Order: sequence, then C-alpha cells, then structure tokens
Amino acid sequence: MEPGSEPLRFTDILTTSSAVANFQGAALLTAAHVLDAIALLEGAKSLADLGRPVPAFSRRPGFGDAGAEPGVRAVVQRWFAELNHDYLATFTPDQLQLFRAQIAALIAESTGS
Repeated sequence: MEPGSEPLRFTDILTTSSAVANFQGAALLTAAHVLDAIALLEGAKSLADLGRPVPAFSRRPGFGDAGAEPGVRAVVQRWFAELNHDYLATFTPDQLQLFRAQIAALIAESTGS
C-alpha cells in the first residue's frame, strides 16, 4: 500500500507529534510538530527532513513540563470531542484537511501572517 493511502488515526498523529517534538528536543509540542507528524505519516517527509535528533541525554529546558502549546492543546481537545472521544478514530480526507488547516492557522497566528 502506498504511504498516505490509509486514513490517519487520531492517536497516530498525536503520538507521532510527540515523537517529533522529542526528536527535536523541544520543550513543548508545537503546531509545527503536528504538521511534521502528518507529513511523516503521509510519507511526504522522512526523519532526515527533520534535521539532526537531539540526544535524549541532553538537558532540555522545560522538558518534562506539561506537553503542548495551549492552542495545539485546544485544537486537539476539540477534535477529540468531534471524534466521539475515540483516539483510535480515523480522519476522513475532509476532516484531515480541516484539522491540518486549524493547526496551520496556529502557526500563522503566532507569526502574524
């Protein structure tokens, strides 16, 4: 099966987003991590595209504190409710497009674009 041909599960996006943030040594999970996770799951990006990993033994300011930026957390919580509180739910293509647009809007808001 071709990468990205299966519907993406909500839980896969969330866990991959967390893995991307950890891979990059980020203190908080950001909207960019979510978009990178979707691209990885769809096969549009590879781990090499994310740059060099930050070793787990490196100290990271704030690492281990509460997880995600507030905007990301709010979008995820809305979608969790929309998907009937089912982390294993899959996104339809239209839902994924809307989810991605909402996450991308957080980046645009933060950069003033």
